[in-house]
Amino acid sequence: MVTVNRFSDEAEAIALANDVPYGLAGSVWTLNVQRAMRMSAAMACGTVWVNDHLPLASELPHGGFKQSGIGKDMSYYALEEFTLVKHIMMDITGDQRKGWHSVVLED
Repeated sequence: MVTVNRFSDEAEAIALANDVPYGLAGSVWTLNVQRAMRMSAAMACGTVWVNDHLPLASELPHGGFKQSGIGKDMSYYALEEFTLVKHIMMDITGDQRKGWHSVVLED
């Protein structure tokens, strides 16, 4: 399904595009590169095509904003959904006192 609406200016076009509960994808059709960049940045959707619609590439994240799903599939970003990051720092010198102790701890 596609929706085509008339609009007066960029602000109205963005308002129309973003006034929906979903945000999977959208398209901008223009020969003006600056307009394409402004419109793409302002659209609340996970994918924006400029002068095209539907091509996907496995190395790029795919997923929507708002009520269009959760997270991303495809690409490195999809792996982050299954990743739990933990920072572990280990001193293996066996020293009881560290050089920085004198700065924090009084003798």
